[in-house]
Amino acid sequence: MKLISLWLLLLAAVPAFCQKNASDEDVHATLLVGKKKSLIAYAGPSHSFTMETTSKTAKPSDIPGFITIDGQVLQSTLVPAALTVDPRHPTTDREKEILIKYMNYELGYYKKKLRQKYSGLQTEWLTIKGRLFLVWYFDMPKDYKLVSRQIYLSTLFFDQVLDLNAPVFKMDHFGKAKTTLVKLAGSLKTYDKQLDLGLLKRQL
Repeated sequence: MKLISLWLLLLAAVPAFCQKNASDEDVHATLLVGKKKSLIAYAGPSHSFTMETTSKTAKPSDIPGFITIDGQVLQSTLVPAALTVDPRHPTTDREKEILIKYMNYELGYYKKKLRQKYSGLQTEWLTIKGRLFLVWYFDMPKDYKLVSRQIYLSTLFFDQVLDLNAPVFKMDHFGKAKTTLVKLAGSLKTYDKQLDLGLLKRQL
């Protein structure tokens, strides 16, 4: 598998807004590797989050912006969301509306701008530790040799959409990819402050 080909495909998984408008450090969470556990962490000016993995195989991917956990390539990104309500207290219906709008925007960009012909779009709602996630995934064309399916878990993070996504290289690896993302989502902790990632890493 050629690295450049994989990089071009995985770039398509990055939310469109991120590709066009923000720097990497503003939109990608950081992998902090420790002796006993690793964290995917993001430190914003006033809001931060962490997701924990106990896997000793967590490491930065050869693909910029991505990491690997137990061999599964994945990414965590943040995309600004246009909110007209208090982001701390959205209704469930409003959360669903925003997440569906975000998904449709990304699918439109994926199909029209990147000219990727996906099929078999499926969606489901998951509530994980009180937080609503939109799970959505679709199949790549059968003649596409690198990736069989793309899967996303999206949720609101204050006035942003927090997006976990992973390419599925072989269809029988879909269950593993989904489980990995759901486990990360279940470990999500949010903070109303800017975390010191350097200090946090030293504590792992």
